[in-house]
Amino acid sequence: MWKLCLEWSEDKKKVYARIPGDIELGVELETKELSEQLTEMNAEDAFVEQSEVLRFINCARDRKAEAYEGIAIARIKNACVDVELSDNDMLATMHVTGAYGGRGVRGPEIIQALTQARVSKGINKLALKKVLVVSCQLKPGEVFSQPVAIGKAPIKGCDAIFTPLVKDITKRILRPQGGQSPSDKIDLRNLGETIAVNVGDELMRRTPATKGISGYTVQGRVIPPQAGKDSALKVGKGTQISTSDPNLLVAAQSGTPLIKDKTIEVDNALCLNNVGVNTGHIKFKGNVIIGGNIESGMVVKATGSITVGGFIESADVQAEGGIQVGKGIIGHTVSDGQPKSCHVRTKGVIRASYAQYSELVSCQDILLSVHSMNNDIKCGRNLIVLDASGRNGTLSGGEAKVGGKVICSQLGVEGDTATKIEAFSRYAAYRHRIAELKNAYKLAQEDTMSVIRKELEFKKRPKEERTNEEQAQIDSLKLQNNKQLEDGKHKLELTENEFQIALEENIVDVKDRIYSRVTVKFADDCITTKRSHGNCTFRFNQYEIKFSAGLEEEDIAV
Repeated sequence: MWKLCLEWSEDKKKVYARIPGDIELGVELETKELSEQLTEMNAEDAFVEQSEVLRFINCARDRKAEAYEGIAIARIKNACVDVELSDNDMLATMHVTGAYGGRGVRGPEIIQALTQARVSKGINKLALKKVLVVSCQLKPGEVFSQPVAIGKAPIKGCDAIFTPLVKDITKRILRPQGGQSPSDKIDLRNLGETIAVNVGDELMRRTPATKGISGYTVQGRVIPPQAGKDSALKVGKGTQISTSDPNLLVAAQSGTPLIKDKTIEVDNALCLNNVGVNTGHIKFKGNVIIGGNIESGMVVKATGSITVGGFIESADVQAEGGIQVGKGIIGHTVSDGQPKSCHVRTKGVIRASYAQYSELVSCQDILLSVHSMNNDIKCGRNLIVLDASGRNGTLSGGEAKVGGKVICSQLGVEGDTATKIEAFSRYAAYRHRIAELKNAYKLAQEDTMSVIRKELEFKKRPKEERTNEEQAQIDSLKLQNNKQLEDGKHKLELTENEFQIALEENIVDVKDRIYSRVTVKFADDCITTKRSHGNCTFRFNQYEIKFSAGLEEEDIAV
């Protein structure tokens, strides 16, 4: 019956459904037969308005006037295009819907779509051409999406760069010269030419931080960049800023250059091939650089740093700065209760390949790459026994009291040798500091309440008995106490936050294996392993030690 009802409009752009006035429809129209008739009319690609089809069927069934006047149920549609913005307006994607019997998208329509979406930057012309071509190839109603514009992310500025213009003497002394391999013994006759500078020599250049490059969205909105972190060039000992270039550090005296953070120091460093009976004990105000070894029984003390190219053997070595050892720190076995034969103490960092049967004391970190064996260790920060690959590093025997965290590949040793580790030894100091701050805050609150009571008593008195001096004194006390209260609260919150972060960070982390008879202590709580296990981690929550799933309750003794 649809054949009797359908006809093209005069412009061939719409298909109307109309009941001829002289025909009586014998059966009800069905939508499933409509497509067959549209195909016969060469209108199979036309867009069918389903809502209008249902309206015509209902009107025809009820013999309403609209059914006889005609209802447009299908029409020819050209391909249409719209633009979607995403990624915070950094990406514009064009969606093309295939034509229903009409033509593809034209250039002005693409430009209009971009204009309506206010897309003006980062437009890819090749992508627009692709949209034009594909729009003519799509099936009716098929949707094709194509990114057509991409914004530009801002480029963060570079941080200030500090470039040394002289060689690092500590690296030279710790590295074999002239074709030697790392496994070769250091030849004291082949330490390289002495590194020295004269007055006015260029030492370090600062490249200032950059502001970065602005970005933009596809709509042309400018995105400001994050500027790089800038830092000033520091004047070190024996150096000065060049009078002709504020970004250049030059030597103010002759001596040996020592590279530091953002500066260089020129020091009359003491350079020796080795320390033994020929040199005697060394006590020097400055840095000491030793190409070879510190022999047994010798004492080396320096107000600066100490760099040793070879070994420290059963010696007493002390420094205000760091102590860096190219090879190992070696002591000898002693009877129980006897002091160690080798002592290495510093306020800075201790770095060495390994250490054994020695006493190591550092106010900062102790970093060993191969092993720590039967040492007495105290360090203010972290104890790390691990090589660059993170796979090797054994901490076994002895005792270690560590202010921060402990990281190693293997902890303990097979057999009856006990290993004792105390991590986060600063815990008690933190708790004491927090208690002091809480008490100070409480006293500040009491002082504040005292001033408030004094003010209330003052205001109860008749106005003629009050004086301006008393009022000024009360106002001054209020300001003073309020500041004291705010400062106390701020310090308490900062310390408590720092303490919580330290609890999370200061752990005992065993990367590969832990053996029996290892005692791990946090504050007053400690546990001891009964047998060996794989990797594990120990943490402290202020109440008890928590360990990783690699250990079970029956594997430890509390």
